[in-house]
Amino acid sequence: MRLMRKIHAVVSICMGVTMSLQADMISTGASSLISQDHAEAIYKNLVQTHWVPQTGLFLSFPDSSDRKLSQQASLYEQAAMGLLAIRFDDIDRANGIYHFLKEAWFAIPLKPGPLFGTHGLPNFFNGEFGTEGIEKTIHVGPNAWVGLFAARLANRTHDPEVLQWALDIAYWIENGIPHENGAVAMGAKDDPHGAPWAHVYSTENNLSYYGFLTELLRSPRIDLANRERITQERDRVENWIVHTAFNPVTYSLNRGTNPQGADTLPALDTVTWIISAIGPRHLAARGIDPDRLMQKAEKSFEVEVQGHPGVDPTDQGEADYTYASDPKGRPDAATRPSTDHHRMIWYEGMGQYILALSTLSEYSEHEGRAEQARLYSEKARRMMRELDRAALKNYPAGAAYPYATAGKFFRDGWRTPAESSDGPASSLITAVWRCFAGLGTDPLSGRDIGGLAHVRVITPHIDALAKRKPAILYGTSEDMVVQAWKALNENDMDQAIEQARATIQEWTPWALQLQQKKMNEVGHLLDYNGSPEEQRAIFNYWALNDVGAAYYILGKALDEKKDYLNAARAFQEIVNHYSLAQVWDPKGWFWAPATAIADEYVFRDQTHYGGIMPQVLAEGSVSGKLPN
Repeated sequence: MRLMRKIHAVVSICMGVTMSLQADMISTGASSLISQDHAEAIYKNLVQTHWVPQTGLFLSFPDSSDRKLSQQASLYEQAAMGLLAIRFDDIDRANGIYHFLKEAWFAIPLKPGPLFGTHGLPNFFNGEFGTEGIEKTIHVGPNAWVGLFAARLANRTHDPEVLQWALDIAYWIENGIPHENGAVAMGAKDDPHGAPWAHVYSTENNLSYYGFLTELLRSPRIDLANRERITQERDRVENWIVHTAFNPVTYSLNRGTNPQGADTLPALDTVTWIISAIGPRHLAARGIDPDRLMQKAEKSFEVEVQGHPGVDPTDQGEADYTYASDPKGRPDAATRPSTDHHRMIWYEGMGQYILALSTLSEYSEHEGRAEQARLYSEKARRMMRELDRAALKNYPAGAAYPYATAGKFFRDGWRTPAESSDGPASSLITAVWRCFAGLGTDPLSGRDIGGLAHVRVITPHIDALAKRKPAILYGTSEDMVVQAWKALNENDMDQAIEQARATIQEWTPWALQLQQKKMNEVGHLLDYNGSPEEQRAIFNYWALNDVGAAYYILGKALDEKKDYLNAARAFQEIVNHYSLAQVWDPKGWFWAPATAIADEYVFRDQTHYGGIMPQVLAEGSVSGKLPN
């Protein structure tokens, strides 16, 4: 991977250290936070490293050693990348993102599966295969960013179909998502496993929605009735942000509200995005002092990690709590670091923070406070140098950026992605925000910051990419086994075998735990007579069911290839370790792989499979004779 990074650096970038650390050039009397060459090098690297021509999506962490994550395309990040493509006048790639997301918007509610009948886009897609990704939850915030992207693309291209889709998204959020005191909830309905998304009102999500509605109102093609409706909706959201999300006592922003009341946990992006979306001048008019808000943010979020300054996604109290409470010894647990007061640096957040500092510098200059403007501007430049230092430390020529230093953001939040084989995984969204901050382009407000010199950027020349679609889909156990079934049904036995083996490799630890849990709690296959409660009870053993199905697919495909010895071994695994697996048939019932093995193979081909269930074969019945 490091060699590939070096090749990309040599081919596409010949700037060395000076491309970023000397980017504080003076142009037309104003400071610039990026050079044209640097901006175009970052964009070129994004296309070469993150873009998947087959789907039009951009991978969030393509070189992460986590194979599932390396194929994922975050919905919010697709929208942000689309906004950057518009800024670079790369309408072809912006349209690629638009067409994929629009087709998914209309196709997902009609597709059998967990999202059938629902509206909105899931938080992740598999960028390589175009399927829903590892997180199928539908949240308002990422969808609002998609609406923002569509509205800006429509304003740029004057395409009425793009504008209509943006209006459709806004209508869905306004009418299909619960509202309270003017705010929109995080989701249309609560998660069946417990998360009350229909009763959680996120400040970040509402700021995203506010920015989306603002962009819609810029369109001269919206009729008067829609304009009045959208304006009223935006005013209601703004009032909630000012009167509910903002806490005048602590002079900070709550993360939102939930059924237990206000969520007072500090989050950096609530501050940076309120400065972006609403703007310091309008905040002051609503009685919120933007300078005081930033002073509180400086105390809460600015940190030093391993001698380098940056920003943490949350404050010291949450850092301490996360470190102390995170379970130790779990393979998927990534605690806060034990050093530097458990703080970490969030590089995406640094891009947002730099943009907010530049915005406040412009505001201070406009208000006649030149010294304050200078202080904000100098801090923005210092932060930018540190952000570029992180890029240069980890990637040749510094055209790619890491996501964060190691750790877990919040007690219930995102962890820093697994590294590549030789360093931090390159982050799509950090590089995107580096460009926004350097170019002085505010994605949420849609305006350019007047205090920065705006370098001219163009779409860099990208050589034709012959990127091969990977053979194996990595994602949820369900997605992986569905892909294996697809290959089997298409008589592609080699592909079915590879996909089934990958599913088994990824999800066996979970499957074995659920087999033991089901054995302890139930002790037998669960009955299903058509009720949703019975269906959910069986689905609760998800990994067991999927790995059992994967072994069945593996055995069936090997049998088709006349590899009877290995087919028998696959079937034996089910009998020995996954006997309680139950697989859903889209025709409306569940079947058990262990029973199917007896019926379809043991009784019919005793020569090759008679040794799998000798007792069952002797008694001529599978009922009650499966080993535990």
